[in-house]
Parts: sequence; structure tokens; C-alpha cells
Amino acid sequence: MNEKILIVEDDPASRRLLEMALRPKDYILLKAADGAEALDMALREHPDLILLDMQLPGLDGLEVTRSLRHNPAFKQTPIICVTAYAMMGDQEKVLDAGCDVYLAKPIDTRKLPELVAEMLHQQQKGMSE
Repeated sequence: MNEKILIVEDDPASRRLLEMALRPKDYILLKAADGAEALDMALREHPDLILLDMQLPGLDGLEVTRSLRHNPAFKQTPIICVTAYAMMGDQEKVLDAGCDVYLAKPIDTRKLPELVAEMLHQQQKGMSE
């Protein structure tokens, strides 16, 4: 079964870069451009992993993460935070909100598929225990 990955990124060039990095792995790639669309897509499609930009129009990534984590269906879904703003304390805020990993932009697109595969593997292992 191909895992579903929700890419939440409002910048089309950044979104395309993430897609290009993950497409060779045959994931099903879902896309959202803002926080409200991300929540709607997540509830409808139940992705296996979420790549979430923090700076989004409307609901920001922190609000999206908190909302998802309050839903029991998303308690174990890996969420990778992606942000261009790496200020002191941001990593703690992101992890406290419920994200599993904090990635500062620019993202190393060679390492991203490895990280995604590892997180999906950990999630599947945790679900089978």
C-alpha cells in the first residue's frame, strides 16, 4: 500500500520542491495551500504523514497541529514542521504544539525522503505493537 503524505505549503515553488523530493518513492501526495484546507484534507483523506509549513495564511501551522492532535485519529500521525523562520525558541514551540520533527528551510531534499521513510516506519511499528 502506498502511504499518503499531506504537503501543506502556501508557496508553490516550495510545495513543488517537496513534491519532487518525494515523488520517486511512489507516495500518494496530497496538497494544501493553507491551514483550513490542510485540516479539511487531513480529516477527509487521513494521511499517514503530514509535512506542514508553519507560516500559512489563515490558520498557521501551530494551530493546525494543535487541532489535529486534539483529534484521536491524529494522535500518532507523524507531523514534520517545515519553516523558514528559525528563531530562538521556535523549535520548542513547534514541538510543544505536537510536531514530531522541526526542519528549517532550505530543506535538504536528498535527506527528506529518508526522514519521511523512517518516520513512516516508526509509525507502522508503533501501530503493530
